[in-house]
Amino acid sequence: MKLLMASILIIIGIGVASFPFIKSQYSKHQQEQLLTEWNMSNQVTARQSFTSLSKVYASDTNKEEATQTTPSTGELIGTIEIPEINLTLPILEGATIPNLKKGAGRLEGTAFLGEKGNAAIAAHRSYTYGKDFNRLDELENGDEIIITTETTTYTYIVDNTLRVLPDDTSVLASNQDKSIITLITCDPIKDPTHRLIVQASLQNP
Repeated sequence: MKLLMASILIIIGIGVASFPFIKSQYSKHQQEQLLTEWNMSNQVTARQSFTSLSKVYASDTNKEEATQTTPSTGELIGTIEIPEINLTLPILEGATIPNLKKGAGRLEGTAFLGEKGNAAIAAHRSYTYGKDFNRLDELENGDEIIITTETTTYTYIVDNTLRVLPDDTSVLASNQDKSIITLITCDPIKDPTHRLIVQASLQNP
């Protein structure tokens, strides 16, 4: 009986110790699935490009009708790539807890990716080196951030890094004369008291 109890306790201990690793691997698997889904979607889009262009040029639709519609919460809307820290993440609509478990999330109410204004993108800092926005503090002015949507790839250049209190919303201020992105994550990594902010401007908009 004692041997059985000891074995059960050992199994439970192994399970508890392994949980963070399993959770991290599951999150990584979800991110890889979304990136694969995105790549497959873009291949389909590429095959349909001539048809889509024909419809655009043949249409009399005015600019207001052609404005991008609001995506649904949880919808895969693009990817973010930061070569300097070897990071690629899917971007989902909405910075909700379920979305941030899978990748980065666009804050609703901010600009759309690539459009004029301030598009805010949040992701977890993560304890795991290189995962999510774990290495965001390594970015410096001049580094590239590449945002890819269904139709376009945008290159942004980092021009501002700062730390703010969680309730400081001034970093979300929008300037309709230019296109910027604001990356948001917790700081420091453990017991965060602030938010790490990296802002970048669209290159040759």
